[in-house]
Amino acid sequence: MSYKKDKPASEAKTIQLGERMESRRDFIKEVMKMPGGEKILECIQCGSCAGGCPTMFAMDYSPMQIIKMINLGLKEETLSSSTIWLCSSCYTCATRCPRDINFATLAMSLKNKAIRDNLVKDDSKVKFHKSFFQVVDKYGRSYEPELILNIINIKDVKGVLRNAGLGIRLLKKGKMTVRAPKTEQHPWQKNIVEKTNEKAHK
Repeated sequence: MSYKKDKPASEAKTIQLGERMESRRDFIKEVMKMPGGEKILECIQCGSCAGGCPTMFAMDYSPMQIIKMINLGLKEETLSSSTIWLCSSCYTCATRCPRDINFATLAMSLKNKAIRDNLVKDDSKVKFHKSFFQVVDKYGRSYEPELILNIINIKDVKGVLRNAGLGIRLLKKGKMTVRAPKTEQHPWQKNIVEKTNEKAHK
């Protein structure tokens, strides 16, 4: 009798496990279709990416761990991590990887995926990401004064003063200009913008 009573519960658990496994496989397949994710299954966990990453000290997971998490199908853990947002896109990992895995490009793809799936814990990251894209789309390159104005909280007086002080120091050192740049977009830039807009409206 106890076996018959436990059987439906056991079957339900088996079905749930099967659904989780299928969901994880779907995530892996989706990542493999993203720019930078084509070769994630070829990762040998050698640690070259983690060893050369200049911003790993601030990350919650190393690039190597993120790739392992993807291979395990851990979608929420991967997309909610700080690592994909702290990647500086220096491409050190990509140049050192013996399997030619481009983690810097993958991190950008994962950011977009995290935004679409509402898995970003900090709204300021999303705001910066979108504002940066809009500024580059407008001028053909980054224009810091407008970018800061788009993301800064005017009510935060201390934050405004801190950013103003930083801006003055950058201006003095010639690292930032007040005049907006006039850079014509290259065809490859226009192609990226068009494809991104297409995906955003799907």
